[in-house]
Amino acid sequence: MKAKTLTVSAALGVGLGTLLFPAAALAVTTVSPATTPVGGTVVLTTSCNPNSGDAIFRVTGPDRDQNVRSTTAAAGGGLSAELFTAGFTLGTYTVAATCGDGTDAGSATFTVTPIGGAPAGDGGT
Repeated sequence: MKAKTLTVSAALGVGLGTLLFPAAALAVTTVSPATTPVGGTVVLTTSCNPNSGDAIFRVTGPDRDQNVRSTTAAAGGGLSAELFTAGFTLGTYTVAATCGDGTDAGSATFTVTPIGGAPAGDGGT
């Protein structure tokens, strides 16, 4: 019997959290693929509601601090943008998104690797 009480309490807590903080329930940002070669394309996606305005993706890393604005609806809902990594330095980049209504939409990371996938500095002897 206690298990049912716990399940109901947890469900009520999640439901109440969704009602009080609906944007927090949607705060999801993803990147795909998580690893791409220099000159590749990374798709940035956030679950921001397109009706709240454009999403802003802030990309930071070894040689970047730039914003990418998205007005493109993602296939599964939310907003997405494509980021071309031509000219990027090898390393890990963080993408932090903000919804059009100012809500934080979370963050994700991706890594830029050398063309051909060889590790940096592995030139042999």
